[in-house]
Amino acid sequence: MTPPHFYVPALKVKGGEKKALGQLAALHRARVLPLLEIVEPAAKPVHPHLDTAFNGLAQALGGFQRCLLDCREIAVFGSDGANEAFSRAGAQGMPFTPVTGISRTADVVPALAHRSRGIALRVSAQDLARPGAVQAFLGRHGLKPAETDLIVDLGDVSSMVAAGISLMFRKTLGLVPHQPDWRTLTLMASAFPLSMGCVPTDGHALWEREEWVAWRDDLFPARSSLARLPWFGDHGIQHPKGVEGFDPVRMQASAAIRYALEREWLLLKGRGSRAVPLKQQFPRLAAKLVQGNLHQHFRGPGHCAGCAEIAASACGAAGFGSPAVWRRIGTVHHITVVAESLAALPWP
Repeated sequence: MTPPHFYVPALKVKGGEKKALGQLAALHRARVLPLLEIVEPAAKPVHPHLDTAFNGLAQALGGFQRCLLDCREIAVFGSDGANEAFSRAGAQGMPFTPVTGISRTADVVPALAHRSRGIALRVSAQDLARPGAVQAFLGRHGLKPAETDLIVDLGDVSSMVAAGISLMFRKTLGLVPHQPDWRTLTLMASAFPLSMGCVPTDGHALWEREEWVAWRDDLFPARSSLARLPWFGDHGIQHPKGVEGFDPVRMQASAAIRYALEREWLLLKGRGSRAVPLKQQFPRLAAKLVQGNLHQHFRGPGHCAGCAEIAASACGAAGFGSPAVWRRIGTVHHITVVAESLAALPWP
């Protein structure tokens, strides 16, 4: 049965992630509501920065019912930056809902001005802990829960075990007002590690997807006793902080593959790019997953577009030598795994 439920992945608006959205199977696009984060700027002024962000974005969203567009990382540009981003999304025909928050300033007015598809509030546990803060924001701006998507983002939970995350989930849900009334209610967190330092050089590690395990094994079975079962959200195969600030001139990248399993991520790591070129390392890592000692984890080339490309790389195909390509591959596979896992649950 198709779940009465969408998966909400928070994705950085970067080349790999945009292309990943375009490669998802149609049945998954129909059940995924991507939360797209315009990434923080480097040295670019607002218009060139947004030129990069919106290059190919509208095309990548073909087949999605809508997306949530968040400008919080470009708050340095003030309200002009958010207004320009939302205006571009509208001009390009993107089916977007603008995101803001009750503790924000830069994007509140632009979000309210571009709410033809409603508005989304992204709140933290700290926001919810302030008595009456959400209700006051709604009242101040004339908003109703029925026209509002509420995203409760608990951020980094990578140091916690699933039992602790479950307790946090339940405590946080207890602070959410008007639970049955929101247009959508999403509970989001990320257990993905901040860096690949947890993986040995030329080795691999299994890292628990604790946020998913907590939602699947605690909240879902208890759904009949909850005021409302929140949709599941995560930050894909990247820590919420992202990798902005990485300078390829001063810093060297390491070859790495991030591959989602049912309750873990399989993380493979090579060496720094100065030691061995990445275009040589990535096929070796792919071969470990497809044909080598980790082959039992590989879902097969027919599983998704990402798996097909992993198999191609393992067989020597060219074009798989950059981290951006593998971010795309890993993102396609991760979203596919989560969408399939949700569909496989015993929905009534």
